[in-house]
Amino acid sequence: MTNKNNEEKGKVLQFPGLKERLLEKGVQALENGEIQESADLLTQAYEMDPENPDINTALVLALYENKQYDEAKVICKVMLLEGIGEYFEVVDMYLMILIQLHQHQDVVDTIHALFDEKEVPFEKEEHFKKLLHFSEKVLDGKEPVSRMDEESEIPETSILKDKSLEEQTLIAAQLVHQNIRPYLQELLSCLREGNTHPFLQSMILNVLREHGYDKEISIIKLNTEVKVTPSELQDVFETETFKNVAEELEELLSQRNPTLYQHALELVKRHCFLLYPLEMQEEPGNIAMVYASAVAEMFADSILLEELNVEMEHCCECENLMEQLKALEEISSPTI
Repeated sequence: MTNKNNEEKGKVLQFPGLKERLLEKGVQALENGEIQESADLLTQAYEMDPENPDINTALVLALYENKQYDEAKVICKVMLLEGIGEYFEVVDMYLMILIQLHQHQDVVDTIHALFDEKEVPFEKEEHFKKLLHFSEKVLDGKEPVSRMDEESEIPETSILKDKSLEEQTLIAAQLVHQNIRPYLQELLSCLREGNTHPFLQSMILNVLREHGYDKEISIIKLNTEVKVTPSELQDVFETETFKNVAEELEELLSQRNPTLYQHALELVKRHCFLLYPLEMQEEPGNIAMVYASAVAEMFADSILLEELNVEMEHCCECENLMEQLKALEEISSPTI
């Protein structure tokens, strides 16, 4: 009886959903740049479920960002040995950790083993060859042997080329939590090329902002060229333009028709994100009126539409705003 009581005292009571909550909070902290807090939260989640692939991956990323490379390496090795997580995503993290630890012989051995076993998928071959070449140059004394710092050159590789917009969007979303230096030139090229989808450009710009990229860059979007410094940009939904339009929409629609208000707000959000870092220059009240009118037409609210049309007759900006709205609406966003 005594032994049973002692065993029960030794058990840790886990609240339902605690593991998921720790993972969610840990990832959120990582996104917000609170790296140490993220590592602490994810470590707690890992202790509760060390075989969960999402927890493992998030913890490795947090440890990497916190420069706890040895700890991250240990977890990565376990993931590889036990088949936890997507194999080549884990291999990628493992190799970047080895580079940070200046364990270039291990990088060379690992990549050679992958190629010898003919396990490398075609789309990963160039990436691994560049990492292999880089580490071989270090071992030959042709590259600095110190750990990478922010200014160190990392072999460039491509992750977006020949992918669908949906695939590119998912990849860009993951880059918020990953080391982007191997892909930096490709990301910057996407911003400079006017034929890149505006949604993807906004995703990439947000990735650079989240990573604190502090160099001025050029963006060509929707036939407009601008120069910005990502680290100095606000989140698109924290800009004065968006907040003012959202307030005007709320005043105009929230009491009259809450459902239309939500749809109009979502439409404004989508279009502001497509435009980012560009912004609508018209009066917030006029922008709100045009978006309310468009949604009223979509949902066949003839009474509201008629009221708004009467008001819009006295608005010099509204015709151009409606044309811009329709043009943005023709730009399809990816279906994820």
